Amino acid sequence: MSTETHPAAAAPWTTQVLRATAILGLLVTLLQGLLAGLFVTGDVGLLTVHSVVGSAISVLALVQFAIALVERRARKRRDEPNSWRLTVLSGLFLVLVFAQIGLGMARAVAPHMFLGVTAAALAMLVLFVVLTESGSTPAQTPAQTPAQAPAATKEAL
Repeated sequence: MSTETHPAAAAPWTTQVLRATAILGLLVTLLQGLLAGLFVTGDVGLLTVHSVVGSAISVLALVQFAIALVERRARKRRDEPNSWRLTVLSGLFLVLVFAQIGLGMARAVAPHMFLGVTAAALAMLVLFVVLTESGSTPAQTPAQTPAQAPAATKEAL
């Protein structure tokens, strides 16, 4: 029995991109709330900035959803634990962002603001799921040997 621990494998590129898009998604979504508040209080020039940032969020949400799909397939091929949550939440965030754009262009302010708050909450949830569920394969405990590690991973499914 080996008492030495093995470090966890480095996270795949898809995981790194998901983490980056989730962090940026949350920060930029919160920035949108700030821009909306400043616009509503009288700085009319910020409407254009708000619109541009909204377009950037839509691209970010699209990339995040696509990478979530790629990561899900890659984890399945590697026979690693795989959760549907990240893919569904990323897809929901994408739909919400496009609904936001439509409502904003239609000048439907009340539902646009409501969905903006919802989008920020969802962005926080996506980041939480990315950080907790999309990590690399967990490190082996000292009691595990390399031969026992795959069995422990399959039991977790």
